[in-house]
Amino acid sequence: MKHAALALLLFVTLSANKCKNDAATTGGATSLRDTKWVFESLGGEALKMPDGREQPWLQLAGDQLTGFGGCNKLMGSYKMDGTKLSFSGIGSTKMYCEGIQPTETAITSMLGQVDGYTMDGGLLKLMGGGNELAALKAQ
Repeated sequence: MKHAALALLLFVTLSANKCKNDAATTGGATSLRDTKWVFESLGGEALKMPDGREQPWLQLAGDQLTGFGGCNKLMGSYKMDGTKLSFSGIGSTKMYCEGIQPTETAITSMLGQVDGYTMDGGLLKLMGGGNELAALKAQ
């Protein structure tokens, strides 16, 4: 009986370690998908919305991008390979929100420039041409 308990403990320990190692070797890609990423900054500037307004966000699921630009719902597709990331077919609903539209336009424009990403201290940093374009935090 003692050997069976020891074998079970060893199996559970090794199985847990295997899962941890798999997550580490994917470069965080598993956590990148199916997570709501809320914008913290855009173009190096903190992104603040007017009181009562939802902060813009993105979510990657399957091969689809969904999100919110501050006024409109965002949609499109993405491709990811290692730390390479690109967005295409970006579209949105067509409401106009005075005072927020420039932020939303900047977000949709920035998405077309993304060519990669990094994870830094819990922040998803969208990169383009070697520069940080935006930083987002998991919610």
